[in-house]
Amino acid sequence: MNVLLPLQVTNGRLAYSPNPSMTIDAFIELLLSTPCGGCSADPEFGFIFNNLKFEIFNEKEGVIYDSSPQDDSTSRLYDKKVSGNSKNLNTFAVDLKKAIEQYENRLTEVSVSMTYLKSQKLIQIVVEGRLVETNAPYKYTTSINLWN
Repeated sequence: MNVLLPLQVTNGRLAYSPNPSMTIDAFIELLLSTPCGGCSADPEFGFIFNNLKFEIFNEKEGVIYDSSPQDDSTSRLYDKKVSGNSKNLNTFAVDLKKAIEQYENRLTEVSVSMTYLKSQKLIQIVVEGRLVETNAPYKYTTSINLWN
């Protein structure tokens, strides 16, 4: 079943969409916009970028630094790169792919790529896969605005 997100009630019942891609898009948006730990029913649900809005992003190195280091030096918060794809183990794309695989069971063969667009100060995200129900290709593209 493809329940519409945000939830909609029609004639006293949950509204469903005939288009599974639309509901998967909405679910991935929800996953991306929920900070880790933001869902009390499942603290693992969400994506780490919403926990990092006040950290320092080094555009040149593509890494994230702690905004309040414990000593006088700037410490690296994550060795992961912002740009990359889910085949590279040291990227945030791997984390998003794992979250999608864990929470979105209507998709298979998931791959994720992220690209930092320096001139626009955006992170472009592309999620691709196949719909389990029909084996049709699936593609979702969005961008998030961080560290401005």
